[in-house]
Amino acid sequence: MQKPRRLVGNVKWYSEKPKGRKRRRRSPMQLVTLRLNDLAKLFRGRYGHVLPDDDAGRDDMLVAIHHLACLPHPQKPIDHWLEIWAPWLTVKERKDIVGDALQNPQRWKADALAWRLRLTAADRHALGITTIGAIDENKAARTKRRKQQAKARMRAHRKAKGAKSRTTYEGKSAEQTMPWIDQGISRATWYRRRARETA
Repeated sequence: MQKPRRLVGNVKWYSEKPKGRKRRRRSPMQLVTLRLNDLAKLFRGRYGHVLPDDDAGRDDMLVAIHHLACLPHPQKPIDHWLEIWAPWLTVKERKDIVGDALQNPQRWKADALAWRLRLTAADRHALGITTIGAIDENKAARTKRRKQQAKARMRAHRKAKGAKSRTTYEGKSAEQTMPWIDQGISRATWYRRRARETA
C-alpha cells in the first residue's frame, strides 16, 4: 500500500506572511517616561515651571518621585527632577522623601492617579494628557468616546470621498420607489424582467 504523500509547507512564505496588527502593550519603563511627560504638562498648566512650596506642591512632587523611583537607576533622575521642579526643598527633606520612595515605590493606575491629582476630563483634553485618567470620565467612558470619535472620522472620510449615506441610497432604491406599481405589474415580474435585461 502506497503511503500518502506528505505536504511540506513553505516555511519562508509563512515567516514572511504579514501578521495582523496587534496593539503592543507599553513596557513599564516606557509607561514611566510617558507618565512623567504627562505630569510635567499638568504641573506646568497648574503652577508654571516650579512647584509651589506648600502642601499641594509637595503632594504632587511625591507622585513624580515615586514614578522616578521605578526606573533602574533612579537616584540621578530624581536629583535632576528636584533641581528643576522643587529647588526650594531642603537637603534633609530631600533625603527623607527620596529614601522612602526608593524603599517602597508606589504605582498608580490611570483612574486612581486621576483621583490623587484631581484631574478632570476637560483639563485632561486641554493639556493633551493620555496616561492619566479623569475623575468625571472612567476608562469605559473614555473607550466609548474614542470609538464614537473614530466612527465620526470614518463617516467624514467616506463623505469626503463621495460616498452616499444609507438613507439617501435606500431612498432611491427600487424597494422604496416601487416602479412595478407604475408599470402595473407585480414585484416578482419586475425583478424577473430586470434580471433578463441585465443578463
